[in-house]
Amino acid sequence: METTQIGRAFDDLYRSFADDVFRFLLYLSGKWALSQDLTSETFVRVWTSTTPLRVSTAKAYLFVIARNLYLDSLRRKRPDGHPAAGWAEPASPAVCYEQREELAQTLEDMEQIVEGDRAAFAMSVLEEMSHEEVAGALGIGVGAVKSRIFRTRLRLIELSEERKTRRPQ
Repeated sequence: METTQIGRAFDDLYRSFADDVFRFLLYLSGKWALSQDLTSETFVRVWTSTTPLRVSTAKAYLFVIARNLYLDSLRRKRPDGHPAAGWAEPASPAVCYEQREELAQTLEDMEQIVEGDRAAFAMSVLEEMSHEEVAGALGIGVGAVKSRIFRTRLRLIELSEERKTRRPQ
């Protein structure tokens, strides 16, 4: 394949999936800047890979790379010895206050979910991947995927209910 054709194919891949990869990483990490960095790194890995990419499994493959990069980022520590914490919300005047608050709460809740459950939930529910695709991407069975998604939904409901009971009436 010619270099320009490869470049166009990669550009098409990036345009098709970059937003999905970013959103997936944002729900995993809760950190805007980290999600941007890891999205870029995901596509760099694909660009430099010697393994041919199958179009039929491209999204799942990208999510596997993104998740592995996220897990690697958890293993690294900041120079001061403390793990990175918190997240920076995007500064966009176009996004209304209520939506930012809802996003912040969702990201905060997602951080309380075990990483494996969070990944399965994000792939299935947020990225609309089939249970089979999620199972393949995570290297687990379809039953385990369903169980993880169910556990995550229950936990998110619990967190929402806890917030409602803490709010002054």
